[in-house]
Amino acid sequence: MREFIKKEHMKTVVRFLKRIGIVVVTILLSDMIGLWIFLLLNGQGSLQNFVELLSILLLLEGALIGAIGGFMYYGYSEYRIAGQAALWPTLASEQMKNWRKRRLSQQKWGIAMLIAGALLIFLGLLISFITSY
Repeated sequence: MREFIKKEHMKTVVRFLKRIGIVVVTILLSDMIGLWIFLLLNGQGSLQNFVELLSILLLLEGALIGAIGGFMYYGYSEYRIAGQAALWPTLASEQMKNWRKRRLSQQKWGIAMLIAGALLIFLGLLISFITSY
């Protein structure tokens, strides 16, 4: 088992998860600042409104980002290439040459977006659960 889990692989996984964490924290902070400014400008700047709307906003953003990540992981760009093949066969054949490399990159982004979406949903549920008592 030790030969399969090497330090080189763990470093890349930790770096990948760190980047996802930075993105999620950035989204959370920008949501908090933007929502607080929005509520203050509308005259509804109470803590209860802020917490309720923040949890709803995080749930919606997490679901949207997760759905887009799922579509990217399954690779719906192949359908576009197949549609272009009917109109421009030479263009479609050029795009199919680099398909494997582009597909792996697309799957990597898809997994990152799925993880970020799941974390945002988890944060929204956690905020809602903590403030419900």
